[in-house]
Amino acid sequence: MSPQVATDACRPNKWVVLFTVVAMTFMSTLDSSIVNIALPVMQRELAATAAGIQWVSTVYLLVCCATVLIFGRLGDTFGKVRLFQTGVALFTMGSALCGLSTTLPALIAARAVQGIGAASAMANNMGIVTEAFPASQRGRALGIVSTFVSLGMMCGPTIGGMLVAALPWESIFLINVPIGAVAFAVGLKTLPREVAAINRGQIDIAGAALIVPSILLLFCSLTFMATGTTPILIGMFIAGAALFAAFIAVESRAAGPLVKLDAFRSVPFSVNLVTMLICFAAVGATEYLMPFFLQDACGFPSGVAGLALTAIPLGMAAVGPASGALSDRIGSALPCCAGLVIYAAGIAFTGYLPTTAPLAVIVAGMLVMAVGTGLFQSPNNSLVMGSVGREHLGFAGSVVPLVRYLGMSVGVTGGTALLYGHMSALAGRPIASYAQGGAELFSKGFAFAFVVFAMLSLAGAALTALAARVGK
Repeated sequence: MSPQVATDACRPNKWVVLFTVVAMTFMSTLDSSIVNIALPVMQRELAATAAGIQWVSTVYLLVCCATVLIFGRLGDTFGKVRLFQTGVALFTMGSALCGLSTTLPALIAARAVQGIGAASAMANNMGIVTEAFPASQRGRALGIVSTFVSLGMMCGPTIGGMLVAALPWESIFLINVPIGAVAFAVGLKTLPREVAAINRGQIDIAGAALIVPSILLLFCSLTFMATGTTPILIGMFIAGAALFAAFIAVESRAAGPLVKLDAFRSVPFSVNLVTMLICFAAVGATEYLMPFFLQDACGFPSGVAGLALTAIPLGMAAVGPASGALSDRIGSALPCCAGLVIYAAGIAFTGYLPTTAPLAVIVAGMLVMAVGTGLFQSPNNSLVMGSVGREHLGFAGSVVPLVRYLGMSVGVTGGTALLYGHMSALAGRPIASYAQGGAELFSKGFAFAFVVFAMLSLAGAALTALAARVGK
């Protein structure tokens, strides 16, 4: 028996382990979106510029993505539970610092601490759950984790809006402190005791020195390209891509690489990461464009639009765990394929809705989309985590959030480019907003963007089916 695994008699209750992990998972993903609703209030009270206050939201995601692979490697080296608990502590400390910040630079720095903590926890959460549950229950457990990831990302604006309406903006951070402290204390009692690390070896310093700036440049350029392309952003993207290519070259020769390149020789691992990227690109695009459709094109008030958008997290919360349980019984490939096909149908249906469509019909379209993504995500995570050895679970678990955030970043940028690019092509002049094009042009651009992502989702379903046949 591996020294890291306790005997059956003293093994922690797997469901308590799962609860401890999802509590932190929900908090960390919630904080990736909760601040957006409070940015106007923060801007006024901190006397910040519009460009400056945006970094409160952006820096968290950038730091998390830039460091998550490093923490995945550290988890495989020194123990996933140790790194997870370290992440909980750092995230809680960062939340307290955010709530106590009185200047914009202090708040941005505190958000960076939060991002580092979230990266350490998120890189190792799925590895801990995968180890705690037998293969026959892994899909259900990872389905619950996926559900809380989605709920955290999508409930942020709603919860943040409620807190800011009743309390000072600091409350959106300070609320994490008691929850994080309890999660850390509970983790000391419930998470598995790691007697020894399973994969000690030298840390790839050169790889870490290359991956951090490469991801920062790539994500930063992709994020800001959503509002327009400039030579500086293009240069940042090229520099990031060059550094990433150098990183891959270093990893191929490193004794203890951050990224296990051999893992990508596994067809199930590689293909299911590609389909995850496709799915979250579609998620990023559709969730970014839907508020514009609801408010600008259809004319619904912001409160009504926000309430309608809760159909997506609610639908995913209902389907996610059931999808995981289903994959435990019949395998993961079929639910993945079915989920992407249903998601594509929902995207296409919603994209072609007229601006006069009743709200109930629009919500129905979003529910179909939610059912599709909910059906896909849990089995997809199970396929990714189940296609690597136990000694590489930290690496695989760190790749999942990186691909998730990369997909959403690409989706926001790509969806915006498709929408306004098609509007500009039809009008024969540059268009960069709804006001410049009007309802008719917007509807055509909206439908075009949604059809493109529906087709990509169908391509993802075909890839999943192909990978399942090759893997047999």
